[in-house]
Amino acid sequence: MNKSNKEYEARIMLDEERYFFIVTYYMNLYPNKHFLQNANFYFDTDDLYLRSQHMTLRVRVINDVKSELTLKIKGEDGDEEINDGLTPRESDLLVNEGIFPYGQVRNRLMLLPYSLDKYHKITALYNRRLEIEFDDHLLVLDKNTYGDMLDYNLEIESKIGIKHAKDMLKSYIEKFNIPVSKEKYVGKARRAIDAAIKNN
Repeated sequence: MNKSNKEYEARIMLDEERYFFIVTYYMNLYPNKHFLQNANFYFDTDDLYLRSQHMTLRVRVINDVKSELTLKIKGEDGDEEINDGLTPRESDLLVNEGIFPYGQVRNRLMLLPYSLDKYHKITALYNRRLEIEFDDHLLVLDKNTYGDMLDYNLEIESKIGIKHAKDMLKSYIEKFNIPVSKEKYVGKARRAIDAAIKNN
């Protein structure tokens, strides 16, 4: 699997009570749904070059059977996402030894100022994910563990555009009476990396 696509996402943090309420609501509606177990390994340079360029580099292992390497490039009207499927060995070599497989992500990284050996695994985040697919969007509920931190978030992935993602998020906020923080949402990669840096 090698692909590049545009993603239209909007997210909000949840407290534990709201998370379990919403999960229970949808598990009652869709009792055959199963949770995904994701291990996310985040990479950057020592000086966090990718972060400074609004990029995220991640290996995701899904249910211990499927692995993918993703470079996400943040944009105003949606994020560009470049994905390469990984074999178990490629995933292991990258996560544990920093050896990048050939593919679209490697090709894009080669265009940047840093050599590949400057990118290394900084931290990991593990999440238990429930996905509910609708005609025009995907609803995602995540329970995230990284370091000694535990948090929860709701995510909308729209198939139409960024405005639609934000509108759908607003509808879920109203539907489930989700408190809205004045602070801007901080992505999982940044939360996990910040926690790792703080604890070092």
